[in-house]
Amino acid sequence: MSDLKAPVAVDSDGSEAIQRTGVDSRPAATREEALELYEIQHTVDMIRSGGYTRVALQFPDELLADSSLVSTLLQNSLPDVCLCTLADTSLGSCCVDEVAASHNGADLIVHYGRTCLSLTSRIPVFYVFGREPIDTMDCVEKMPKGDVLVVCDAPYMYKIGEIAGGLRRRGVGSVVESRFDVPGVYVPGAEKRRPGRVWDLEGRPLSEYNILFVGQESLTLTNILLTQRCRTVFSYDPLKRVLREETMANRHLARRYHMVQRARDADTIGIIVGTQATGYLGLIEALKTLLRRARKKFYVFTVGKLNVAKLANFPEINAYVLVACPENSIVDSKEFFAPVVTPYELLLAVSQREWSGDYVTDFGALLSEIENTSVVEDDDVPHYSLITGKLMQRRHVDAQGSGGEREEESTSLVVGVDREIVRYLGSAGAEYLLSRSFRGLGHDGAEEEEQTEPMVAVEGKSGIARAYAREPRD
Repeated sequence: MSDLKAPVAVDSDGSEAIQRTGVDSRPAATREEALELYEIQHTVDMIRSGGYTRVALQFPDELLADSSLVSTLLQNSLPDVCLCTLADTSLGSCCVDEVAASHNGADLIVHYGRTCLSLTSRIPVFYVFGREPIDTMDCVEKMPKGDVLVVCDAPYMYKIGEIAGGLRRRGVGSVVESRFDVPGVYVPGAEKRRPGRVWDLEGRPLSEYNILFVGQESLTLTNILLTQRCRTVFSYDPLKRVLREETMANRHLARRYHMVQRARDADTIGIIVGTQATGYLGLIEALKTLLRRARKKFYVFTVGKLNVAKLANFPEINAYVLVACPENSIVDSKEFFAPVVTPYELLLAVSQREWSGDYVTDFGALLSEIENTSVVEDDDVPHYSLITGKLMQRRHVDAQGSGGEREEESTSLVVGVDREIVRYLGSAGAEYLLSRSFRGLGHDGAEEEEQTEPMVAVEGKSGIARAYAREPRD
């Protein structure tokens, strides 16, 4: 058996969602469409049978246009149940937002749309994948012959049996369909099996199969290209009714390898908390230990949804590692000022192992990999940078991860006569401040002997730009 979580792209800052009219630019759902698309009656029956009284409805940005209608339809059938809508999730919309739900005292979360099926730790969750329209016969007729594993994005999973059956009738070859292994309601601690996407190839290797991915282009597809060693990946877009052979794997791998090399050159690492899934705290602690062994400085950030502006506030950070759900951790960071890598890529960056192109995304497997990997701990040994083409010497960082040479138990900030902040406890912010050409008024452009006293604050101009108070008026 193999498994693959169903991912979703990392959310933007949410500003685009306000202007959207529906899913993937389609009009907002009508009442009749919403009853089927959002499985209203099934959800009502589940809430009643479970005796839930406070239910949080979590929608991704692309489904917010229908959230009011869905809430109204559920409330009409559940007048005694308190419903609340989580319109703006704390992190990626594929992860269940337990923090926001707990703030509303929810005893159940109904999660709509694409999901990574990450485990929750406190609140039960019920998944509604949706039922987006698709012309299954068009998909079947366009798929070339060959043994095939059918993988559908969450909104099209309800049609996977019909697609697989059509391919078998066409005689394309051996056909295997994936499925979601998830209980009706996932209760933390009550289920022994881990929710996820599974398939059975009956002992044959995946390298003998083609993969047919049904869904729009997204990080779901990117993750399949990077992690699954199959013959060929074909994707079918139900909206455009287009089947294409994906040939971007080598380009993606080259880009990720470039990120690994940039992370290898980095002295200061930012650990970004990007999920609330069970096990993320253990992985963060393991990454801290790994970075201490590699003698790199690190900081932990919780920034919610990633965007360029947020991370640009920390220019002293050389690289970031995103601790997110298995597929959501792969971020295209071309626009970011520093690379954003996965925990496994960071492991490759600080270790001596060769990269085969494989990816490890499961938290448990990552913990095992980190514990069994040796890192370069000799500060005196430089390494050759594939980015700069030069030998690079790492900065000294003590075993606790707080870089820089420091005085014995010094607790005061040392300021010299030249007003420069001395590196204290390896502070990356202080080191970056020293390297800047501008460090504040009264500290730049003046001779060293003139910097003994700070500038005195003076009252500035008042009024409006067209006529300040102290200026003559016509």
